[in-house]
Amino acid sequence: MTSPTEDRLFVAVPLAESAKLLVGGWRQELESSGLRFQKWLHSADYHITLKFIGNTPASTLPELAPLLAGAASSHPPLRLSAAGTGTFGPKDAPSILWAGVQGDLDALQALQRDVEAACASLGFEPEDRPYRPHITLARRYSGGLPWTRELLPAPGDLPSVTWETDKIAVYRTHMGRSPMYERAADFALRG
Repeated sequence: MTSPTEDRLFVAVPLAESAKLLVGGWRQELESSGLRFQKWLHSADYHITLKFIGNTPASTLPELAPLLAGAASSHPPLRLSAAGTGTFGPKDAPSILWAGVQGDLDALQALQRDVEAACASLGFEPEDRPYRPHITLARRYSGGLPWTRELLPAPGDLPSVTWETDKIAVYRTHMGRSPMYERAADFALRG
């Protein structure tokens, strides 16, 4: 829980409205197929995380903004696609159901490294896991059917959507709301 003097922040690539609509359609299909997750994300909350910062003093965003602006401005716009689905977590009870990301992945990885470095310069610990870009659709499988990969559509069974993004954003989390993420600041990709 954040206090009035704290923000829960993360840095991400926003999705175009066309991508949110298509991925939202996937989510509805998956949910109506009987998949039961404790939390399905609102389509307005779809994004590709670059760096989770977490609970931090409200003064962090003004300190971080020029660093993120500098990191973003050294990268060109990205052409990305949402394609396919998968999971993270235990094989019999996934913690995350996600939509895959394709396209300018090398450029996205470079951008993520620069965002990570900008955050590290303010003392935020770098992530110790490899970066795996994705769009979270749902959290915490809650049963019903025993989980197997066959519950998800086969690769290529879902339509894909491609979009170009020319910015990254800092999001503020409002726990208990839906949608729960508020875009607090945008930084242009210019490369």
